[in-house]
Amino acid sequence: MQPLRKTNDRSNGEATAARTARLAVLAGTPGLLLTAYAAATSTSLTIRADLALTLMDMLVLITVAIVTGSRRNEGTGRERQAALAETLANAFAALGMCLSMAVVASIAVQRIAAGGVEPQGQGVVLAMNLNLAYAVINLWILRRWKARNRLAASALARAQICLFSDKLSSNLLIAASLATAMIWEGTMIARFIDPVAGLLIATMTARWTIPVVRDTVRSLRREFRRARKPVA
Repeated sequence: MQPLRKTNDRSNGEATAARTARLAVLAGTPGLLLTAYAAATSTSLTIRADLALTLMDMLVLITVAIVTGSRRNEGTGRERQAALAETLANAFAALGMCLSMAVVASIAVQRIAAGGVEPQGQGVVLAMNLNLAYAVINLWILRRWKARNRLAASALARAQICLFSDKLSSNLLIAASLATAMIWEGTMIARFIDPVAGLLIATMTARWTIPVVRDTVRSLRREFRRARKPVA
């Protein structure tokens, strides 16, 4: 009974992962387009940071959707290839999070050195409301990945938990920073809220990137040892 239960848990886990990955891509596409519009119609660094984060996240989500979909259709006959695909997807997620963190941090430092910039334009209100809406959506997707990881724990699910935890914290930070900047409109404080929020976003991304990188390195080492192991 125990092997059968493990097989059923794995099958249910893969089905849940595939559905969640597809839902994440579908839910994220409108947000990417609206964030691009908000970035084009405002001077806000945090909105541009949001666009960079969302773009990299979408590339990762598409990759995860492909990996989980193909694994579900393969069955149990190609476990090694599927495990390698998940490891590479996690490596891509870690790379994307590191790149977005570096971009956001560098722009924030440049803005602070230049004396700050007050966020203005019609995109500010749009981005604030959009991030509040996506905080709810990303929390829902995060809960689905946590449920999937409880059903059948995996490095891929843990990476997605970190990714959506990062997205949720970014949503809340961006919405709060834009609201604060609007309240303090026209003051010196408003000029620095935006870049400081960018640094906080980069810091939170770093916090959630560390476990993804750690899991990815462990998985790559394991795959390397398997590849070197002689076939009996």
